[in-house]
Amino acid sequence: MNVALLCCALFAAHVDVRAYGAAGDGVTKDTKAIQSAIDEAARAGGGTVRVGNGTYLTGSIFLRSGVDLFLDGATLKGSPDRGDYNAVDVCPQNWSSKAESASGAHLLLCIEQTNVTVRGTGRVDGNCTAFLLGPDGKPWPGGQGRIPWRPSQMLYFVESANIRVEGISLVDSPYWSCFFHGCTNVTARNLHVRTRREPFHTHNGDGIDIDCCEDVEVSGCDINTADDSITLRADVVRLKRPRPCARIRVSDCRLASACNGIRVGVGDGEVRDVIFRNIEIYDTRTAADFVSSWRRGGRGVAMDGISFDGMKVESVLFCRISPSFAKETRIGNISFSNVTGRTECTSWITGRKDSPIGKVVFDHVALPHGVMCLNAPEVRVEGGLFERREPSEDEMAAYNSTIDKKDQFPCVFSGTLYDSIQRRRMKFR
Repeated sequence: MNVALLCCALFAAHVDVRAYGAAGDGVTKDTKAIQSAIDEAARAGGGTVRVGNGTYLTGSIFLRSGVDLFLDGATLKGSPDRGDYNAVDVCPQNWSSKAESASGAHLLLCIEQTNVTVRGTGRVDGNCTAFLLGPDGKPWPGGQGRIPWRPSQMLYFVESANIRVEGISLVDSPYWSCFFHGCTNVTARNLHVRTRREPFHTHNGDGIDIDCCEDVEVSGCDINTADDSITLRADVVRLKRPRPCARIRVSDCRLASACNGIRVGVGDGEVRDVIFRNIEIYDTRTAADFVSSWRRGGRGVAMDGISFDGMKVESVLFCRISPSFAKETRIGNISFSNVTGRTECTSWITGRKDSPIGKVVFDHVALPHGVMCLNAPEVRVEGGLFERREPSEDEMAAYNSTIDKKDQFPCVFSGTLYDSIQRRRMKFR
């Protein structure tokens, strides 16, 4: 435990939200009671706020420095009412997205705080059905942009330090589940995250998003999501103190996704010094997806020093590495070691003719189909059963002629590959 957190635990207040009027009956709105308990603990210099058994219906809750929010078998459930959530201008770092119908509202907010813990055996339930389903009980027609209103990231930590989220379940978020933006010294341990369900999934239902954070440990997490399970981002634009996404350690996690198990990209900053170790990825479209920029005109993310050691993979595609819309490729020093499993399609590493992909190494990777390399002369395959594949001259010419089009994924080489990756949801069992 961080020394500051230990001091808080030893010397600060211990309060129970029921002492402040919380009902925990799943009907009464307990926002004011929970916030009062947190504020009182913060005024006392920090301490533990216990939320005992029950379902606590709540709107936006603001976490405070020195406070340990202990969900002792409790469920915090998001209110279905828009008026119970924060406004988008709650802080300058916050944002909304019209295209994704993401309002900028959050359930738990930690804005520029230090020594904050959210832990226990309980759950944070985003109550997604209240926002993603229409009056007829079916998903709003027309996709994510047609949802009338929904909260954004369920847990929102921004420019905060010494943060620990441990043991709890994060379920049914209406958008991303847990977002760390511009934070330092973060631990996310033994989390159970779910946004993937039948008969509908959460649009943009990410698991853990780590954006411009330094010194982060993610371990022992079980994540099954409709969108990316774990993402590393470098979007510095809104931060007061821009920083790289660096010194990230992810270990002993089990991931599944209708999209990407691990995704790296978004923004114009840097992702560097990252280690993934002992990762299982199953029932997933793409195990590891590196895309420097998803928008035109952006510089894109620089990626350097990212390693994977010990992976078990069952996915349609093992990896994709591409600058996409970034005009300058800043991707290199990526390695995959000791990988086993099953895939259905060839992996892709696709650079630009005048700006190729840097060094990528596959060391003892035992997967079928291999990797197609386009404008990626520094890709090496050492040991294992993985194969480097080269395009024909016609395929390379076709790729280079289409690289700046909207759909930059190299589907020109296989009429079925792109459709397979986009539509299929594997059920490896």
